[in-house]
Amino acid sequence: MTRVLSVSLCLALLSCSPKKDPEDLAVVPVTADSLEEVVDSVANVREDGTATASTPPLDVKQQLPAELEVHLDRTHGLWQLPVLTDQDIQRVPPEEQGPYYLEADFNGDRQKDYAIQLLERDSAFVYAFIKEKDDFKEYLLERHQLFDIAGKQRSIRYLTLAKKNGKYYDYTTRKSMTIPQDGISVGAENYTATYVWEKSGFRKFETGD
Repeated sequence: MTRVLSVSLCLALLSCSPKKDPEDLAVVPVTADSLEEVVDSVANVREDGTATASTPPLDVKQQLPAELEVHLDRTHGLWQLPVLTDQDIQRVPPEEQGPYYLEADFNGDRQKDYAIQLLERDSAFVYAFIKEKDDFKEYLLERHQLFDIAGKQRSIRYLTLAKKNGKYYDYTTRKSMTIPQDGISVGAENYTATYVWEKSGFRKFETGD
């Protein structure tokens, strides 16, 4: 009798347990789209759930164009950008090109050329690279010694773009002039030299003091 009661009780309990809805037991298929969504959410959301963007470079003005960097690696070995003083860096407005490198059409052939200041060995060099077919022709504009400032060897030169049709005063000839295409200005405290393309090379003008 006791055994019969136990079996009856078990059957009663089973009949009272909640039934599973068939939808609760369905297996949701994993598609390629859903996997991409998961990967994308992992890559772009921080632990706190805030979406993140790619981190910009610390100094955009030191991010050289790829073709220039490749050329420098091939022709100048262990080149570096010079250390400039904070004061010289601030001489170039944020919206202007410089102080490390410039890009423009310097010789009027509608191709992109470059000017850059490099640290090589114990000196700072200012070069212009004129595009010729698939390569560049190199022009050395200036070479200067480095100065020990605040415990670091620094250059006291900075580059700015001399804009096409800009009016300048040449202190050597004591005449005003208008440059026919973009040029390269190399500045220092109380001195500026501007290099402008003429025929097959650069001509130097003393345009500031």
